[in-house]
Amino acid sequence: MKHLFRSFVLAAMVFTPALLLAQPQKSTAELLRENPDRAAAVHHSYEYVATPDTPAPAGYTPFYVSHYGRHGSRRSIGSNATAAWEYLTKAKEAGILTPLGEQCLADVERVTAEHEGMVGDLTERGAREHRAIATRLYNRVPEVFAQRTEVDVQSSNIPRCLISMASFTDELDNLAPQVKYHFITGKKYIELLAHDYKDGKMVSRASRQLHDSLLQATFNPERLMNSLFCGSKKAIAAVIDNPYRFAEKLYHAGGIDQCVETGTQILTKYFTPEELLAQYESYNVHCYASMANSEEYGRNVLWAPAQGLLQDYMDRAEAAMKPESNRAADLRFGHDTGILPLAGLMGLEGPGDCMPAVAANPRWQAFERIPMGSNLQLIFYRAEGKPVLVKFLYNEQEVRIPALRPVTGPYYRWTDVKTWFESRIAQYK
Repeated sequence: MKHLFRSFVLAAMVFTPALLLAQPQKSTAELLRENPDRAAAVHHSYEYVATPDTPAPAGYTPFYVSHYGRHGSRRSIGSNATAAWEYLTKAKEAGILTPLGEQCLADVERVTAEHEGMVGDLTERGAREHRAIATRLYNRVPEVFAQRTEVDVQSSNIPRCLISMASFTDELDNLAPQVKYHFITGKKYIELLAHDYKDGKMVSRASRQLHDSLLQATFNPERLMNSLFCGSKKAIAAVIDNPYRFAEKLYHAGGIDQCVETGTQILTKYFTPEELLAQYESYNVHCYASMANSEEYGRNVLWAPAQGLLQDYMDRAEAAMKPESNRAADLRFGHDTGILPLAGLMGLEGPGDCMPAVAANPRWQAFERIPMGSNLQLIFYRAEGKPVLVKFLYNEQEVRIPALRPVTGPYYRWTDVKTWFESRIAQYK
């Protein structure tokens, strides 16, 4: 593992000059000051940014949509749901909480209460996110649902995905009541939509080590500890055995708060902007290394589970192009571990960018690339006597495939895209 981390650091040293030339207009610190909820990274609630669509070439109209949606805002999973509360509760029992620590416990209790019997489940906010995405899709291409009336829906069998699916399709049904749906879920479909990868545990360990190393290099827990706890160092250490872990769990409690909407403002109430930036950037690199198209693990590991999903996109698109087809859309509902590897395999600019994992900051931002409700839409266009075109939307923003030459703007020939997809699958194999 030490050798692996050295390779991360050496890659960053090589990559840094090019990265500096590609700095965004706003720094990560500025983006977090604008909206501290963004510091939650993959737990950030969906943030829609309205942008105009590039008009299709003359004579072309949309006829089919192929969609993948990550579940919407959810409650926390695993130890992140209760760990901060457990730390603070033990501290109260030991009599070592400061007045601010007492307030912090009350805030964390409010967040934790939202998880009782509901760990990992979709929140009302998550349902609203999918309804809004469905509405905007319909408004973008109403002619698709006016001309065709069949929609096929696949979902992971995890409840948060099923409720996301129900919210999306219910809203679409309100807008286009003539549409008929076919729903399917089960173990087979979670394998298709968010398949585990062979070396997942190895990738998880490596990305976790990277996270911990960066956090310890950039975050000092002393101020936070002194603000929340009092008493002797020995008494505090008996309860808070690892200040870095406590701070991380408090950070996650604050990040998920936006999803459950208790309004505690944990991220800004207990962390300074500098501390919040350190927490976010460490977690951002972890997210990129474990799910995205990193030089270390993208092609070598994470493309593998996305192959079947990409083939599904191709097969269903080909079927929808047949003259007898009445298929308006194929809708899929899954997880971050499904959509990010797919974006990498497709070679999408932005979410699928490839770089050394340790260099993800500031070029690749998890709150932009994989928030709750993240989605990928392929919209197909046709004109009589002309080739079918396709446009890519990621989180409802037009995106491109740098390796391909578009016909115009973000519009590509489907035959070129299909050939590219097939080459990517072959490249992995």
